[in-house]
Amino acid sequence: MTKYKLYGRSGAGSLIVEFLLTHANIPYDVEYPDDEVRTSEAFRKLNPLSRIPVLITPEGNPIYETMAIVYHLADNFEGLAPQAGTPDRDRFNQFLALMATSIYPAYHRQHHNYQYGGKDSQEDIRQTAKAFNYKLFDYLETELSPYICGKTLSAADFYLYMLHRWDTDKTALREGRPNLSHFLELMRAHPAVEQVLAAQPPRK
Repeated sequence: MTKYKLYGRSGAGSLIVEFLLTHANIPYDVEYPDDEVRTSEAFRKLNPLSRIPVLITPEGNPIYETMAIVYHLADNFEGLAPQAGTPDRDRFNQFLALMATSIYPAYHRQHHNYQYGGKDSQEDIRQTAKAFNYKLFDYLETELSPYICGKTLSAADFYLYMLHRWDTDKTALREGRPNLSHFLELMRAHPAVEQVLAAQPPRK
């Protein structure tokens, strides 16, 4: 094996990996396994939880969990994260952690609320999660300048762009948040984002 292989899902959490691999000009192949494949014994050997993304290194080693993959790429390729040991790297780590542990789960509660409560509570779960995320986006509005680490584009910015795509009302998300709106426009026009989104297969 001479290059990376990514197992992903169209429009899902594997987008961040495609963005980073493409942005850093790292050769890779991508495959979008269906539910039957992801729950197979063979796939469970790559990820016992049957989730995507899974990244196979050129040496044949599987890596699962999105943040583990992001840090692997950031540690091994230049231009994806600020230099280790600097304040910007601390900021990068901090905001990635915030997004992965707070914003991402709140989007999951909005789109998969049936996993968190009975039918009578599902709409409350969705609305509470949405309001929680909007508070976090209010905070991010004060921190973007224009990127998370100032003028330095990093993997954290691609991650934030991916997360916003899951919002159910992107117009409302942008309202009253000019810094966020400018950030989203910059990211949508990025060549790696354009290339990856254009190549996404229809969602099954």
